[in-house]
Amino acid sequence: MTYYDQHLHTNFSFDSDADLEQYLTQTTRPVVTTEHLEFHNPDAQFQDSQPDYAAYLAKMARMKQRYPNQLLRGIEVGFYQPALPQIKAYLAANQYDLTLLSFHHDGQHDYQHASFKALDPQQHVQTYYQRMLDGLAQFHDADVLAHFDYGLRVLDVTPEQLTDWAKPQLMQLFAHMVEWQLAFELNTKSMYRWHNQALYATVIPWYLEAGGELFTIGSDAHEASKYAAHFDDAVAMLHELGVDHIVTYQNHRPSAVSI
Repeated sequence: MTYYDQHLHTNFSFDSDADLEQYLTQTTRPVVTTEHLEFHNPDAQFQDSQPDYAAYLAKMARMKQRYPNQLLRGIEVGFYQPALPQIKAYLAANQYDLTLLSFHHDGQHDYQHASFKALDPQQHVQTYYQRMLDGLAQFHDADVLAHFDYGLRVLDVTPEQLTDWAKPQLMQLFAHMVEWQLAFELNTKSMYRWHNQALYATVIPWYLEAGGELFTIGSDAHEASKYAAHFDDAVAMLHELGVDHIVTYQNHRPSAVSI
């Protein structure tokens, strides 16, 4: 068994124009797309962004006739507390192999909005992780916590600052992830496009210290050219930190894969 990209978007996500076939032409490995489920989405005029599940399955069925890849179903759930009943209802009605859990917005702005640059960075970092802790306590029916640093992408937070400002919160977060068996995602878009690799290198030992053993790697690609971007770099970093395997998911069941 081999590993593969476990965070991809196609035109079934509101912010991607990529076609599934564009990924399939690049690899013979399994392909899972993790389309956005984002209620009250600030980046879509506060409309609900959800995949058309029937059309999604139909597209996969057509692609299975043309490509040998195993095709898996994935969803990226954007947590928003007021929409929690809608989130649970959508997931109950539609079957997926892999569920990512993300914290993308505060109800008013996506965390990559420039307005967050004007806030006190320490307060913002601590507020973001408290919201993540509170959200995870209310909803943890997922397989993977995606890009732990999403709310920090627009900031220039150093490893030293993250340690001083948020280590206790992150240790609590990682303990909950271990308790609820959520994997830690190495998001290569965060690491190498948003230059947060050092933050990942800082917190992964904390996750290991908390008893964490589950890791995934995802490119967070929204266009086909970013498929599996910087995977070799992410694997090398895991090796340096003493990690020799990741997990992949089918029907929400993790399987260990050597790297």
